[in-house]
Amino acid sequence: MFQGNIPALTSPLESVQYQFERWRETRKNPREPIPENLWVAAARLQGQYSVSQISKVLRLNHTDLKNRIYGQKPGSRKKKLLSSSFIELDWKPCFPASECVIEMENAYGSKMRMSFKGRADLDLLELGKAFWTKGK
Repeated sequence: MFQGNIPALTSPLESVQYQFERWRETRKNPREPIPENLWVAAARLQGQYSVSQISKVLRLNHTDLKNRIYGQKPGSRKKKLLSSSFIELDWKPCFPASECVIEMENAYGSKMRMSFKGRADLDLLELGKAFWTKGK
């Protein structure tokens, strides 16, 4: 469409840049969408130039160009994959089990020492109360 009479340019990026400039000069409405053939030409440059370089030289929206290059439809957002299937994870604690030592001595000289590694499944407060009230 806009590829006729393209002057000899030094790089493919300059060639596509020229096509974009010609289209911008000849379009009827400034808000007219970019033709598909120009998007394709810009996307083909990706092997030789970075998305950032292409979008800067061609004055394109970086995200729109990136979406075109990587096959995402324009204007759509990536949809999160939702699955109803169950995935079992092999979960292991990322740190070793902690150890807790509690030592008590009452006024009568009675002593109690409790040592727990990991999680204590006892009600420690009630155990302590029972120890303190036993000698009374």
